[in-house]
Amino acid sequence: MRKLMTIATATTGAALMLAVGAGTASADSVISAPWNESVAGASSTGTVSTVWTGNAGKVTAKGTLKVTDPTACYTISVGVGFIGKPRGPQIWSKAPQKQCGPGTIDVSATTGPHSFWDGPWVVICKAGDTTKACKG
Repeated sequence: MRKLMTIATATTGAALMLAVGAGTASADSVISAPWNESVAGASSTGTVSTVWTGNAGKVTAKGTLKVTDPTACYTISVGVGFIGKPRGPQIWSKAPQKQCGPGTIDVSATTGPHSFWDGPWVVICKAGDTTKACKG
């Protein structure tokens, strides 16, 4: 149901982890990559950006959310994971914006700054979804 990340985002995340692990990330370096996500009833596209300051990165996913489902509300969530934990995101942050019924809105979700992470991942959340990415 969820497409967790694009190849470009995975490559960017891996490059960031190597740079931070080697201690070569400069203050306020910015890495951006496109993302897109689609689930039954909604789709979303945009850019996910990471601003690195020292060993911590703040991740923001911005884009548009298009809903075709006339019966539910949707939003996006951005997640990151820590190196050494099981692969995949452990920290999620949902966008405050939501679209109920058909329509298109601008959305933005931010998490961090966090140190030593894997990802980022962007998913679409449907109201009532209780997975870790969509709780809260």
